[in-house]
Amino acid sequence: MAVSAGSPRPAAATFPPIPLHRRLYGFGSIYGKTIRDSRLAFIIAAGLLGGMALVMGVAISSVFPSPESRLEVDKLIGSMPASMVNLFGKPEKLGTLGGYMSWKYGAVFALGTALWSILALSSTLAGEARRGSLDFVAAAPFGKRRIALEKLAAHLTMLGLAIAILAIATTVSSNLFGDAALGDPIPPLSSVGFALWVGFIALFFGGLAFALAPLLGRSGAAGVAGLFMIVLWVANGLDVLGPVAALSPFRWTADHIALVGEYDWAGLALVGIVAVVFLAIGVEQFMRRDLGVTAGLSLPGLPADVLGVRGPISRAFGEQLPRALSWGIGLAIMGALLASLVGPMADQIASSPDLLRMFSTIFPDFDLASAGGFLQLYAQLFFIAAGFAGATFVSKWASDETDGRLEMVLATPTARARWVIAGGISAILAVVVMTVLFSAGIGLGAASGGLSATDPMLGSAALGLYAVAIVGIGFAVGGLWRTSLAAEVAALVVVATYLIDLIAPPLNLPDWVHQLALTAHLGQPMIGAWDPVGIGLCLLLAVGGVLLGAWGMSRRDLTD
Repeated sequence: MAVSAGSPRPAAATFPPIPLHRRLYGFGSIYGKTIRDSRLAFIIAAGLLGGMALVMGVAISSVFPSPESRLEVDKLIGSMPASMVNLFGKPEKLGTLGGYMSWKYGAVFALGTALWSILALSSTLAGEARRGSLDFVAAAPFGKRRIALEKLAAHLTMLGLAIAILAIATTVSSNLFGDAALGDPIPPLSSVGFALWVGFIALFFGGLAFALAPLLGRSGAAGVAGLFMIVLWVANGLDVLGPVAALSPFRWTADHIALVGEYDWAGLALVGIVAVVFLAIGVEQFMRRDLGVTAGLSLPGLPADVLGVRGPISRAFGEQLPRALSWGIGLAIMGALLASLVGPMADQIASSPDLLRMFSTIFPDFDLASAGGFLQLYAQLFFIAAGFAGATFVSKWASDETDGRLEMVLATPTARARWVIAGGISAILAVVVMTVLFSAGIGLGAASGGLSATDPMLGSAALGLYAVAIVGIGFAVGGLWRTSLAAEVAALVVVATYLIDLIAPPLNLPDWVHQLALTAHLGQPMIGAWDPVGIGLCLLLAVGGVLLGAWGMSRRDLTD
């Protein structure tokens, strides 16, 4: 039917405005959707940062409780090679919680947070462009600059919240567990200064990855930024490579040791300015290039045999394998570095009767001259990492439903219960891969110092048991309730378990409270002391959780 020229045009369709809380949750806003997609990464990052800050307060008060023991720390550091000492930073006021935390763990905080920022900012645009999902966003009435800025703002929000938690946890921990007479309490300004240093270092290297991602793609940008991060850290610490070391943000902020009250705001500001420049370059590069068109620099592809073409388990394991390798290699590097320090440290302790007597008094149950005894001191951090790894394996399995692929999977001759069980088996196999790599790293590190590592290599299986228990909890939540919350609940269980195990003994809470922590039932595996109850409980949670998830999945509808 023809419409006359004078006829009124039909009214445009109108839609009610989306409430603010729904926009923040991820509906109607690129910013909110990006924050929603980053929930698991934020829980992991905030849990690690806040948890490690709490560990420092407990550790310094229990390991070095007297002024004499604090002085011995300075003597021990003074006897170590200068290159090993300076790699971590300037050793200032090591007899205090702030000085000990800055020197021994400052680089760990900064490098770990920077790695999160690199992975997030290299993939927030390039990753979606590669998958094709960004084409739908770009087809909406949003400019490319707005897309980039909203996604960048989301990461800055999550990073800001994470470092705020770090600052709060640092001050709370130092005042709750530290000794005021020994100078342990850390004022809020020092905690904020330290947290800002961690955040600016993260943004420096994350911004570099963000600037490179439109050119090199997600994997290429992450690889180049990660390599620069390690090179600049080592060049500054070992004072090598001349001009390269001068470009290191660690060099620019060498005098900013906020936890002992020494500040260099100008150096910190320089790092922040360069980070902002990198981020601005990334936005402009995204504006000027076609979506998904990169130079093609990426990591080597996986062999065809593990790409997942031989059934549900093979498909699921093929998708889990990259994450398993990433977590395994990361833990292996950490284990190798720590195990490699045992030999030189054992020689130094043995050469000094005073140091030998001090460590025998402080650590009566640990032989710090053995790889297992030394690694057992770091067992809590290993368990946190392994638990979060299990949560990411749950997240990958859950993405089948949350990303809308499950409808196609179930259109094949695959029952819902079989999909859950196949996913559970693949996640457990991913834990096995991660654990084997971690064990190999410990063996290589200990061998470099001429030590035996049989007990800690076998003890690394405890991390795998804990990780599969977390996997079981996540699968139970995903099958019975919602897969969109499975990984987050699993990660929260890791944080809750860690905090209970950490805080209950020093606060003299009832024993039943401490027993709620799963890690309290795993013994001291790095020195060969196993707890059969913990082993059985982990296996029960793993197998029972997957089976319970399969039963629940067969009885509920798919979620949107």
